[in-house]
Parts: sequence; structure tokens; C-alpha cells
Amino acid sequence: MSEHPLNNTASLRIWQQNLNTSHSAQASLLNNPNIADWDLITIQEPYLNSYRNTTANHHWSVYYPTQHLSHNHQRSRAVTLVKTSLNTNNCRQLPFPSSDVVVVQLSGPYGRCTIFNI
Repeated sequence: MSEHPLNNTASLRIWQQNLNTSHSAQASLLNNPNIADWDLITIQEPYLNSYRNTTANHHWSVYYPTQHLSHNHQRSRAVTLVKTSLNTNNCRQLPFPSSDVVVVQLSGPYGRCTIFNI
């Protein structure tokens, strides 16, 4: 048992959604005022523009699969957005050998949490 028990009131709120590559669905999600209540957004089939970038705003840090630009013709099918108000010193991306998986590890009052977005 740990000498320093975790604060059980601390939590991470995660929103998950498949956007079917729709630009309007992604814009609607990001402009929804209720999305501010969430700490992470895990998106499957995100919209990607011709430069293979997704859309986001200044409230979110974007994490692509580590193999996102490794394969010229393979489209990434997952993106994770982490709220910029979270301490990014306690957030890191872990490598994963797939353009369909994003792995982000966060540490905070909720403990250490590894998120797999597939």
C-alpha cells in the first residue's frame, strides 16, 4: 500500500467519438460549449486535411499516432486531443507501431493514467 494515498476525488473526463472523417462533425464537436467540461477527446476516423492534419483550436493539444507521417498513403484513423489547461509537463506520448493507435500517458492528482485511443 502506498504511503501517499491518491485523492479519490481527482478524475479525468474523456469524450470518445467516431467522426467518420467529417469536417463538419469535427467542427461541431470542437465548437460545442459542453466539450469544455472534458479533459481529453479521443477521436476515431478524424477529419484530416490535404496536409494530413486534423482541426483543433487553442484549447487542445493534438496527439497523432507516432507513425502518422511514416506511411505516405496510409491514413491515420485516431487522434487524441488533450486540454491545454492540463499540465503538459505531466503528459507524454508513448510510441506505438501503428497509424491507428495513439497512446498518451498522463500523471496528476488522479495518479498515472495511460490512454489507448484505437
